[in-house]
Amino acid sequence: MARTPRTTHAARRRTATIVALAAAIGLGAVAGARPVPAQEQLTFTVGVSQEIDSLNMSVGLLVVDYEVWNLQYAALVELSDEDFSAEPGLAEKWESSDDGLTWTYTLREGLQWSDGEPLTADDVVYSIERPRDEEWGTWYETVKNLEATAVDDRTIEVTSSVPDPKLPALGIYVLPEHVYEKVSADDLPSYKGEDPVGSGPFVLSEHKPGESWRMEKNPNWYGFEPYVDEIIFRYFAAPDQLLAALENGEVDAIDSVDEDLIDQTEKNDDLVVVEGSQGGFSHVGINTGDGLGDGHPALADRVVRQAINRAIDREVLVEEILAGRGTPGVTMAAAYSPLWEPEIPLDDQLTFDPDAANAMLDDAGYDDTDGDGIREMPDGSRPLEFRLHIRADSKADQEKAEFIVPWLNDIGIDTEVLVATEDELTAILGRGEFDMFTWGWVPFADPSGMLSSLICDQVTVVADEPLYNDANWCNEDYDRLYEQQNQELDHDRRVEQVHEMLRIHYDDAAYVVLFKYSDVMAHAKDWTGFVRQPAETGPELFNNSSHSYLTIRPDFVAARDGDPTGAAPTDTTVAEPASDDSGTSTGLIVGIGVGVLVLAGIVVMVMRGRGRGDERE
Repeated sequence: MARTPRTTHAARRRTATIVALAAAIGLGAVAGARPVPAQEQLTFTVGVSQEIDSLNMSVGLLVVDYEVWNLQYAALVELSDEDFSAEPGLAEKWESSDDGLTWTYTLREGLQWSDGEPLTADDVVYSIERPRDEEWGTWYETVKNLEATAVDDRTIEVTSSVPDPKLPALGIYVLPEHVYEKVSADDLPSYKGEDPVGSGPFVLSEHKPGESWRMEKNPNWYGFEPYVDEIIFRYFAAPDQLLAALENGEVDAIDSVDEDLIDQTEKNDDLVVVEGSQGGFSHVGINTGDGLGDGHPALADRVVRQAINRAIDREVLVEEILAGRGTPGVTMAAAYSPLWEPEIPLDDQLTFDPDAANAMLDDAGYDDTDGDGIREMPDGSRPLEFRLHIRADSKADQEKAEFIVPWLNDIGIDTEVLVATEDELTAILGRGEFDMFTWGWVPFADPSGMLSSLICDQVTVVADEPLYNDANWCNEDYDRLYEQQNQELDHDRRVEQVHEMLRIHYDDAAYVVLFKYSDVMAHAKDWTGFVRQPAETGPELFNNSSHSYLTIRPDFVAARDGDPTGAAPTDTTVAEPASDDSGTSTGLIVGIGVGVLVLAGIVVMVMRGRGRGDERE
């Protein structure tokens, strides 16, 4: 699972550079002729509302981190765009033992890392053993029961000590051993992970913190060659800036559209707005006190946490923050599919009811003994004054706080709002120096990833090595069921176990799930080839596998044989691209003897086509 971004949109930029010898090449336009495609350097630019957290795979947790990893590192077994079923990745085939505990994978022949080093079975074994032995974040929960052996350079045997419903898909990236082995366990927490070595279709070539990062085509990628040569991700702090970049042609797509700007975006005929669902939810996390730090002792009481749930009107948040484009939250989402979410009877839900919340706190002895409107602990030792941390670059978080503070005041709780960057908030959560915070999650296709973030072993025990259990919540019944579902091969029974886990978590009220939301993205209309995951309902970008980057292309670029989207190749001529504001077509013909421009023996022309026109979370 990953921490989400949620905010705004994108636009289009196309830059074509043509270099030729003046003695051999002329440049001109022939009336009535169809343009011949120029040899362009194709760049796809994405506007994003979130900056990279860390590309070190032992610590990174944000959605944009995963987008980089999806492009730079191939998996042994990929998940299909249609329905997340297993399909070949680095492994061209696999087979299972009769008992289902041992899987034998055969790598594709001739695999190489982007730097030319061979990619072998040893890399796969390393990618299982090191995260297991050093207990890397959620990697550990995936690989802790696995043993891997390199039979030869192309063959790996993976044996699980328990039944594993995720297999044959491992759910991890394959690491370049020759890169990661240079980083010791002691140095790993501070490692940036920005080495430009990968096995995926693109590799990181540049990162300007707070501004952008660039990924270039991997010459040793085994799969379908992408149409674009490079991808640039540009960070925008504000939703309106993100949309303006789309409309002005600075970017070709954006990761999210702010709810207040969706109507404006949909009215622009030159943009395509795509709403995709993948289980993203926003929540208030509550420090339950089972970890480090100085959380308020009242929050260790489930009654207080349940009362906070009762004080928050989720329907108002959906209308005011999401403009009605979402659903009020009940339980957290464990996976992309709503199949994994239990039905909680209405009478058992912690629905908005401030009178009930006040009655709960009265009965538990949290009285306002001095008449100042704020309750005190039952022993009178401390008022119910809580810190609420929100993210500095999230407009939605600020809006949530504006509602939450008076709602909590109505039940006798005083709230101080503190603002932090995402990096700062991650560190604050690791130290346990908080009472409440707002953020959110986007889960994986399989529920184990999201569920593992809240087991007892994920409560942070070393302040500068924060783990995933951000509520400092530990429940032995939840953990017991986690182990059961993680080994359950009967699908229906596993769904029941996950439902029971989510009911336990909901009842304990470590999270206030505010709302579920869709990912609303946008791209320029004259780009095509996007792939949704899962089919028809998922987003085009920033999904589980990020396959769109293989097949996206400007509409003036013809499809090639073998295009994974099934797009049929066209003839070698192309439809004429739109003219820019000067009236000059971006599809100018490069020819011989049709008007020659000579400058120091070299012809150089640069054409630019103008654009049309919360959250881990």
